[in-house]
Amino acid sequence: MQAIIKSLILLPVFLTGCVATSSENVSLPDGPPVQTIATPYDRLVTCVAEKSKLRGVWSVGEITDATGKFSAELSGTGKYVTQGAGDMMLTTLMKAKAERVVNRRDPRPVISEIQLGIRDAKQFTLMDYYITGSINTLDFIPGAAAELTIAGIGPRYRQNRAIVGLDLHLTDARTSEVLAAVNISKQIFADEAGFGLGRFFGDTLVDLDISDQSREPLQLSLRSMLQFGLYEMLSELNPDLRKNCQQIVDTVEGVEDTPTNS
Repeated sequence: MQAIIKSLILLPVFLTGCVATSSENVSLPDGPPVQTIATPYDRLVTCVAEKSKLRGVWSVGEITDATGKFSAELSGTGKYVTQGAGDMMLTTLMKAKAERVVNRRDPRPVISEIQLGIRDAKQFTLMDYYITGSINTLDFIPGAAAELTIAGIGPRYRQNRAIVGLDLHLTDARTSEVLAAVNISKQIFADEAGFGLGRFFGDTLVDLDISDQSREPLQLSLRSMLQFGLYEMLSELNPDLRKNCQQIVDTVEGVEDTPTNS
């Protein structure tokens, strides 16, 4: 009996051709190619670089994950939100052609050289402006579902959403004055459509389920939010930037201004 169970367990492995001895490597399938990350707001960052000269020395401080949300999946436990938002913003500053960008994300290498006495701390370039913030909202909205079954056959549809929100602050490093502040949110959309069949044909039960799922990538959406956030902060300081670049924002699907009460 145990031999039969073992054979049934190993059958899918043999069918996929992924069998190897302990001294051999299994063959790895070829996946999609490596590529540079692109978002709908890359054009907006390019417009910022062309229309707004980021004079001075810029840097990025902490943009923390303050949601406190964890995800438990089959592969392990981790946080829903990336811990690298500050690095994303640093890359965005470079793409926006800031006049000078200094790296304050990981000071340990230069601190080590200072402690070893091989570098003078006074050699480092002082910041003029820096960006900080936090991702502080991650709310899961109850979804909707519909299913119709007749004689064990029928379609189904499910929809779920999550709201991600963040706050960003642009600070004058010389005075610690906050020059601009924005809060941004985005809904992350996911849905599933399927078709099921479960019924007896004579004495035989046939159970078939076909489904397709789609979900916006959370971390890629976060990169878009940071790019948009930089544009919003700079627009507070330079209204002409909005006149020159707002048309790009308007062409991105799903972007809207929240009306304010006057």
